Amino acid sequence: MHLQFLTPAMTTLTLTVICAVCARSHHQVSKEADTFSFSPFVGYLMIGIGLLICSVPLWPGAAGEVPRMEFFWAFSPFWLATFTASAYFFRYRVIVRHDSLTYGAFIRRVVLFSEVIDFDVIQGRQSSELWVYLRGGKRLEFSGLLGDFDDLRDLVDDRLAEQPGGQHDSTEKLRDQEQRKQDNRDVAWFSYVGLGIVGVVLLVLWRMGLLH
Repeated sequence: MHLQFLTPAMTTLTLTVICAVCARSHHQVSKEADTFSFSPFVGYLMIGIGLLICSVPLWPGAAGEVPRMEFFWAFSPFWLATFTASAYFFRYRVIVRHDSLTYGAFIRRVVLFSEVIDFDVIQGRQSSELWVYLRGGKRLEFSGLLGDFDDLRDLVDDRLAEQPGGQHDSTEKLRDQEQRKQDNRDVAWFSYVGLGIVGVVLLVLWRMGLLH
């Protein structure tokens, strides 16, 4: 029984479950700061994937004629990447203080809110992103998989509103919004053209009697 048609549905379902778990509260509040992090579930998921990849060389017949240890180390870039990703998700923090924003996993950077000029929320099919615009044209991007993402967005909005130099609908944000609209239009046109070409090819094949 072929179940390939279930792959898109299962992928969507898996991403939805991950997003739902990550959306739960992973937000620590103190007098000095609000700290946002990824759900530990994501880190454990990456560890599980890494262990699965490590176990592949031990499967009967998986290595074929290649020595198992050689086959194991051939897979090392993949399981090293997943274990590194798990450490990243466990350590990553976004820390919002009254006058600054600290973010990062292994090396954390600090941005003063006096340098922030605007922000925007990019809506995705499964998750969103928070884009924070800085003076000088730099932009920070924060994943919607962070716990209490809506609270993070509201907190950045409040901090920006307190800054006398804060500017909403900045030139940078409007430019990015227009670029996304143009990209969506381009994708739509390519889709229509692709469907049109497929339709014409099928019609020609049918007229030639090659389709029954």
